[in-house]
Amino acid sequence: MKKIVCAATALALAATASTFAAGKAKLKVWESDGPEKTFIQQAIKDYKKINKAVMISYEPVASTDARAKIELDGPAGVGADIFVSPHDHIGALVAGGHVLPVDNPDEYMANFLPMAKMGASYDGVVYGYPMGAETYALFYNKDLIKEAPKTWDEVIAFAKTFNNKAEGKYALVWPVADGYYGYMFMDSFGAPLFGPNGNDRKQHNLNSANAVKGLTYFASLRKQLLDIPAADASGDFCNAQFSEGKSAMIITGPWKITDFKKSGVNFGIATIPAFPGSDHPGNTFSGVRLAFVSSYSEFPEEAKDFAKFITSKEMLEKRFEITDQIPPRKDIDTNKELSNAIKAQLEYAKPMPTIPQLGTYWSAMGSAYSGIWDGDPIKTDLDAAAAAMEAAK
Repeated sequence: MKKIVCAATALALAATASTFAAGKAKLKVWESDGPEKTFIQQAIKDYKKINKAVMISYEPVASTDARAKIELDGPAGVGADIFVSPHDHIGALVAGGHVLPVDNPDEYMANFLPMAKMGASYDGVVYGYPMGAETYALFYNKDLIKEAPKTWDEVIAFAKTFNNKAEGKYALVWPVADGYYGYMFMDSFGAPLFGPNGNDRKQHNLNSANAVKGLTYFASLRKQLLDIPAADASGDFCNAQFSEGKSAMIITGPWKITDFKKSGVNFGIATIPAFPGSDHPGNTFSGVRLAFVSSYSEFPEEAKDFAKFITSKEMLEKRFEITDQIPPRKDIDTNKELSNAIKAQLEYAKPMPTIPQLGTYWSAMGSAYSGIWDGDPIKTDLDAAAAAMEAAK
């Protein structure tokens, strides 16, 4: 039996070598548009210099959409061979059998930060190839506010001098119904999602006393900072407000650095202001941006090779120069003013949980954040979110 397996392996390796030699290996890569696209296209050119036998094409697919798309396109045979997705999608990707594990994970992960290995792993197995570490922070327009507020009380005080609803001017904007940002109002008030380690669905904390306290404060900010319906505070609205100088501050992440530079805003980045009763920046969600190799790929070995290539030291240095997104490696210097602020916020950030029930958090608490912002009874909406979480499989 052992000889048969070895013979089969030898035939498979010979077939792979033949494929390389014949130039028949074709890979498709999904990654977000924008600076991420610029990097991937450059990486494809660089890879062709060392491996002309593999043809690689790029297709723009937002990282947050890739999981749902591979679930449909992968089995149909039209999905990507390599795709990029946030680390919190890893549980569902593994459970669905959509991704392949990393070969020789200890050797591959040797130069990555601990948070990268944590984000790239599920049930002790490494599946992801880390590309970037990110969280959100406070971006501020230096021409409108000289120094970033260190507390939310200071933000509110500034808003009293800046806000003008008739002119559409608001001191601070952020997508208020988005659970990614809303999480800071939970964790900063002592309600960590799925417990201290982020892996116990029974400790969801969605309607705990601390969550009620945090969301009560959240609700109070509408009249003081951003008096518009939750549905109107979309990401596009917030980005336009900041780019056009109608808002002095925005809470967003490093993925917007390039766009804001292009818009000509004279901006800086600072940590999230401290919440009442706290002496440190607000707690945020952090994420690791990962490349995955699809289990549906016809060329898995070639796909794995390219995934390792784009997350090498040399390529992640290039990616940092292009995207300003922090590479999660220990052997890369990222000493830039804007990036240093993101790194400072990462000290107060918690990795998004990877258990599949996180999907219920996005939907259930998205509704709760929206409803509470628009005036719903806080405990009622949080109880509904908790019920949805407890009913989820």
